[in-house]
Amino acid sequence: MPGLISQRHRHFEKLLEKAEPLPDLVTAVVCPEEPVSLDGAILAAEHKIIEPLLIGHPEKIMAAAKELGRDVTKFEILPAETARDAARMAVELVNEGRAGAVMKGHLHTDALLKPMLDKTTGLRVGKRFTHVFVMDVPGVVHPLIVTDAAINIAPDLETKVHIVQNAIDVAISIGIEVPKVGVLSAVETVTPAIPSSLDAALLSKMAERGQIKGGDVDGPLAMDNAVDLGAARTKGIRSNVAGRAEVLVAPGIDSANMLAKQLAYISHAEGAGLVLGAKVPVILNSRSDSGMARLASCAVASIHYHRTVGSQL
Repeated sequence: MPGLISQRHRHFEKLLEKAEPLPDLVTAVVCPEEPVSLDGAILAAEHKIIEPLLIGHPEKIMAAAKELGRDVTKFEILPAETARDAARMAVELVNEGRAGAVMKGHLHTDALLKPMLDKTTGLRVGKRFTHVFVMDVPGVVHPLIVTDAAINIAPDLETKVHIVQNAIDVAISIGIEVPKVGVLSAVETVTPAIPSSLDAALLSKMAERGQIKGGDVDGPLAMDNAVDLGAARTKGIRSNVAGRAEVLVAPGIDSANMLAKQLAYISHAEGAGLVLGAKVPVILNSRSDSGMARLASCAVASIHYHRTVGSQL
């Protein structure tokens, strides 16, 4: 696949190298009924990262495969007339132990997540659902995790605790031993007039007290002194995180989404998208994602599953 190789970034290549030897992750692919979403699942299957269960309208799936020039007869196709039916079936497959991940196809994210959030039959495990982008940014020596850019619109402090903890957990899964978490605000000082700076300070203290585990959390940090050591030193900030952050926690969905898209479209980064906090990883991709981004999303899901859920089976 020469076209794909030219788009690769070194951090994502390492994730693929880590994921490919693992057992194929059985993945419920919901509504892969148009070429882009179907091709992502097939590509990950070819790399031995996932074993897709294609859920949706069979005729639409076959039409998408024909348009791609791909053969899907070797994959199991589970008929579902509507997106709602397909999403519910994916949840059932997970609850039955037949699938270890869910992958978004051609449907709205809300429609995908709604049955997962059902208090009785869904995939809740006592955590908030949160979103992470694991990003491969040219010139940055480590993967950069941005959260939450897709699920929680204006998270309160309790939700931010889950956002930070889920991001730490996935960072550890991909090989960052003690993730450095920068909680972002417009300023790097605690300022009562800026609520995000107060939340950042509280999250930092909660991590210090063990209420958030596994990472080194510092905030508030402005973007410059979170990722640039020179900026941190110029402003007199001394911490293990300042200037070295590997996880960036934005105040809300607006800022997180803008940050991720700026990195993608101006800094030429690739982003692997996941929803965490459910019983299994949920792979989210955009129609505009490259083949490498789709592969990396599946790779992160597989690595995280085998370190957490799979290790407990």
